[in-house]
Amino acid sequence: MTKLRVVVIGSGNIGGIAVRCLQGREDVELVGVWSRSRNVGVDAGLLDTDQPCGVMITNNEEEIFALLPDCAVMALNVRDPLEAQSVNGEWHVKLLERGINVVTASDGSLVFPPSHADQAYVARLEAAAQKGNATLYANGQEPGFVDHMALLATTMSNTISRITSYELFNYSMVQDRNEMALNFGFDELPEKPAILEQPGVQLYVWGGPLINVADKLGYKVERFEELYEKRVAERDIEVAFGTIQKGRVAAVRIRTSAYVEGREAIVVEHVNRMCDDIAPEWKKADTHGCMRVEIEGDPNIAMECTIGDRSKPEELGYDGYLMTVTRIVNAIPYVCAASPGVTSFRELPLTTPSSALRSAATSVDHKILKPTSARSH
Repeated sequence: MTKLRVVVIGSGNIGGIAVRCLQGREDVELVGVWSRSRNVGVDAGLLDTDQPCGVMITNNEEEIFALLPDCAVMALNVRDPLEAQSVNGEWHVKLLERGINVVTASDGSLVFPPSHADQAYVARLEAAAQKGNATLYANGQEPGFVDHMALLATTMSNTISRITSYELFNYSMVQDRNEMALNFGFDELPEKPAILEQPGVQLYVWGGPLINVADKLGYKVERFEELYEKRVAERDIEVAFGTIQKGRVAAVRIRTSAYVEGREAIVVEHVNRMCDDIAPEWKKADTHGCMRVEIEGDPNIAMECTIGDRSKPEELGYDGYLMTVTRIVNAIPYVCAASPGVTSFRELPLTTPSSALRSAATSVDHKILKPTSARSH
């Protein structure tokens, strides 16, 4: 079997885990890794393990293109989702025009391309894909897997009153204070707005999944609502990145709703805490982290995906990244075999992993994310 040649663009958490997950497979081979600046000249295997893989990280784009890869794993980290389009888009176009297929978790707004707010951007990607006879596929843990799970749950429904997809996470194990503060407002005073609190940002991230579910059920979304609530710590809270002082934000509730035929019909709700006892009136998981789909209707249905080992909550952050990576890495053979264009999980077969029952030699014993100072994007 001729292996598909794969490159990884980015050497942060997603990129490092992707390098590990590409090892030992029968149908794919890692041939290159690109990074903006840090980690250049380092063996890419050391990003996520202590085992070299023989691929050295470069910051030279032309070196990546010269490798003639079949597919690129886009793993650039752009914290502000409204800036992600321009950063990722330039890479997407360059790769697609050169005939390189792309799988990405860096742009959740492309999980269901027809829902993207900027259809001129989607058309530009489509034109690049047609020019290069290549395919672009966006997915991840959420958006991505949760939308898929919600649609799967509806196959057991007769009638539906409301579908709610929850992400219920305790984020106290996350080591990156900047990511938590900028995106969510954690460890900030409540009056300081977070990125996800800004009007329109929630729709950029979760509007697509809402439209996707409605569209698959045969409906049009009439309007959206965005809700962002915060709760402050009533005591100092010790977390992985330091101490959240009393009076600073330690829990957030993000709720994005789609209205169909005059009523709230499809909802994405995130409840994220830095300790288990804050905001007890909000929805809570029985573990450190889970994704849950609830359907109110005939019949009532609940499906839950628990993340990680319940006895090792410190691994939650890592396992969340890992699930995001595998949603795109496992899709590589299917994307490379797909018709050219911008596609989605609704067009691809079920993206089951290749060589999944191989030796666990590529696993890691201690699944803890490295501090961001040790990584670059």
